[in-house]
Amino acid sequence: MQRKLNEAILIIVSNETIFWMEGKTIGNPTIGWSNTAIYRNFQLLLSKKLDNLEIKNGQYDFFYVIASNEGITQKEIAEILSIGKSTVAKAVKNLTDKGYVEKRINSRDKRVEHLFLTDSGKKMAPKVKAIFIENLEVAERGLSVAEKDLLISLMQKVLRNVADENNRLDTKNNKGR
Repeated sequence: MQRKLNEAILIIVSNETIFWMEGKTIGNPTIGWSNTAIYRNFQLLLSKKLDNLEIKNGQYDFFYVIASNEGITQKEIAEILSIGKSTVAKAVKNLTDKGYVEKRINSRDKRVEHLFLTDSGKKMAPKVKAIFIENLEVAERGLSVAEKDLLISLMQKVLRNVADENNRLDTKNNKGR
């Protein structure tokens, strides 16, 4: 839950309320809050650095995955980014409508579509990839190799915990139907 409150952003995560104003937090940051703040700031950096492109904020991730894995399917993108298929479908539609991505039907299974960059997308890909790498370098600034490895390991552990719980609840909910 998020709403604007007198120049502050109120974020409620894990039953804790944290106020963020002018780069300062009041209260103890949680894993959820930190993850959300990092993601939002990454998206903000991408927006600022890629504002001259016709891609909407939030679709850079999809473009980057396609550019790095030409021939990928929408299902595979959903798995890589850990998001729903309908969200992927909307982003891919936008990227195809803008002329950056094209769909090609699998010759062996007509139900499967593979995604490729168009000439316009190929022209833009090096810039997008370079900015993703630059943003990762910004995020890793001041971290030793050991700290970076530990951080990634811990974040993967948190992701597994949350994904396992989601899968458990999906299984539980599907049994009741």
